Amino acid sequence: MNNNYTFINGVFVPFEQSFLSVSDLSIQRGYAIFDFFLVKEGIAPFLSDHLDRFIRSAALLSLDLPYSKAELAKIVKGLIAKNGLRNSSVKMLLTGGIAKDDFTLSPTGTTLIVINKPFELILPDWWKNGGSLISCNYQREIPEAKTINYLRSVRWSQRLLETKAAEILYLDRNWVRECSRSNIFYVKDQIVYTPKSMILAGVTRKRILQLPGFTVEQRNFKMKELLEADEVFITSTTKGVLPIVKIDSTVIGDGRIGMITKAIREAIQS
Repeated sequence: MNNNYTFINGVFVPFEQSFLSVSDLSIQRGYAIFDFFLVKEGIAPFLSDHLDRFIRSAALLSLDLPYSKAELAKIVKGLIAKNGLRNSSVKMLLTGGIAKDDFTLSPTGTTLIVINKPFELILPDWWKNGGSLISCNYQREIPEAKTINYLRSVRWSQRLLETKAAEILYLDRNWVRECSRSNIFYVKDQIVYTPKSMILAGVTRKRILQLPGFTVEQRNFKMKELLEADEVFITSTTKGVLPIVKIDSTVIGDGRIGMITKAIREAIQS
């Protein structure tokens, strides 16, 4: 049983007592946004970046967010302190609220939920030797927003288990976009590339773009370029920098973790 507190619409309540109306648009139409990040030793690193993205996602879906960035930060920090968890995760959700017609954005306001749970980061085996991706043709709607629509990802979850792949790679008419829960990068001739548009801009991705000592370019590219890369890696809050050595049936480079990938991973960890 989860005895931690959850924040929901201005009140801290025990997790087991936190409820959402079945008339909420998140349930009726899947209309909601979220963000997710880790807490290490009681502190949420890069909280400001996650809140910026949360606020941006809300604006893209025209969801009213009745809290300022400073107020959101206070809520998150207050919840972390109340639960007293040293290593945990925080998930923030903003839903469309209760709609009487099960369709129209609620005139009575949105629902803000902040969940804090224990979380111990365990690095997967792929982190040591590199993982693989399986590709599919799929373009997320409003990709710049972090919505709760994970239909394709959940639907393919069994396929991930069967193939032992690390992630699903989304392609749009052969344009490489992103993975279901990660951003993607490739290295060619010492230059690092990552898709520029039609993606969710991750916080770890942002950190890599700002790293000194590396040449990183944002530009859109097709699958052929990715498969001919010297190195490939994906990034996310929980995965960090995860090397990829195989995509579908194609081995990337020499099939081993590349030096640029290793260097970026070390830089991010420091």
